[in-house]
Amino acid sequence: MLLLDKIQATSFSPGEQSAVDFMLEQKEDIRDMTVKEIAAAAYCAPSTLIRVAHKLGFEGWSALKESFLEETEYLSHQHSGVDANFPFFKGDTDITISENLAVLECESIMDTLSMLDAAQLHKATMMLRHAKIIYILTAYPNHELTGMFREQMLRIGRTVVVVHQPLYAAWLMTPEDCAIILSYSGETGLLVEAARILNERKVPFISISNVGETTLARRSQATLKLCTREKLYSKIGSFSSEISVFYLLHVLYACLFESEYDRNVERKLGISRRVEARRHSTTSLLQEEEPEDTENR
Repeated sequence: MLLLDKIQATSFSPGEQSAVDFMLEQKEDIRDMTVKEIAAAAYCAPSTLIRVAHKLGFEGWSALKESFLEETEYLSHQHSGVDANFPFFKGDTDITISENLAVLECESIMDTLSMLDAAQLHKATMMLRHAKIIYILTAYPNHELTGMFREQMLRIGRTVVVVHQPLYAAWLMTPEDCAIILSYSGETGLLVEAARILNERKVPFISISNVGETTLARRSQATLKLCTREKLYSKIGSFSSEISVFYLLHVLYACLFESEYDRNVERKLGISRRVEARRHSTTSLLQEEEPEDTENR
């Protein structure tokens, strides 16, 4: 749920509503305002701001303000005008469709990048690095997306299991393992229950979900945000969310790869030379250089 949705669904006293209305009207302009300044401008007591924060599930006003500003900045970000739910229409030419999808997918990647938090990404990378086995829990349509991540990880010697029965897997995992729970809504019932089990069993997990405040994000030890421009089902394709998932999984693979760079380069290229040596192409850009013959030096 977006913070703005949560505000609309919450009942406030007259004083609290005055503070909320001021926040919604001023948006980014409250960034440099102190609690006293906001309270004075909203004609309420400073303690009222604290009560508003508590009602919305935050420990204090600073946490609420930070979350509000982040969400406001994201939602106000200007896009090209390509609708993520209907990026093309009846009568559009093939080239127009191609251009619109290219713009949408590029913007979706940049959106995802803009929401990456360095501390959260580093924590997620370290969780994967120290995991004995990495499990991916997600709904069926995402299994194909995560399959490519599994294959990439296999080539650097990491075991990734794409789970088809999340609850069974959650009970079988140990604290030495790590899970990635992927859900665009962040509220998928089966995955939320799996997260509860993982918390109970002290198994660390990374959540990947939308920009809003989700149950999965709250329960995870590290959270990554997907580009959030699509409806749940009123759309003709998941072009934006799927490319966002691909990008985040590629980022996790690359960051993990870099954490043991020399070892991973040696393993990846060494095995590839043996397994893929028969591949060839007449296109010069694709052709591999012959490995040096160190034995005859």
